[in-house]
Amino acid sequence: MEHIARAVVVRDGAVLLVEEIAADHWFFPGGHLEDGETPADALVRELREELDVGATVTEDLGRVENHWTHDGVAHHETNHVLAATIDTDDPVSQEPHLGVGWIHLGDLDTTDVRPRVLVDLVLAQARRR
Repeated sequence: MEHIARAVVVRDGAVLLVEEIAADHWFFPGGHLEDGETPADALVRELREELDVGATVTEDLGRVENHWTHDGVAHHETNHVLAATIDTDDPVSQEPHLGVGWIHLGDLDTTDVRPRVLVDLVLAQARRR
């Protein structure tokens, strides 16, 4: 099982997402935890590496399990979902195969975001605020 730290960065009614350009789908920024690393530390590191931004974790939003099969191989990951702020309005992907953008919360239902269960968590969180 993989452990992934995922950032929920909301600003002006939009959420920061990363696009897998070749696959034409989006995901919440973040990445794998390294040995001995906390989810918050992993998130700050991954956002610096992938988007060249400074990040501050503001809240632990919980865990989301994700199961899927790709090319006949079963996968299982635990997503550690963390609300965060970043130090820029215009992050730039440091990875050539990834894009980055702000997607309006109202458009999340019609945007291919993976894992999909994170969208439900983010929208529920936004409604509470």
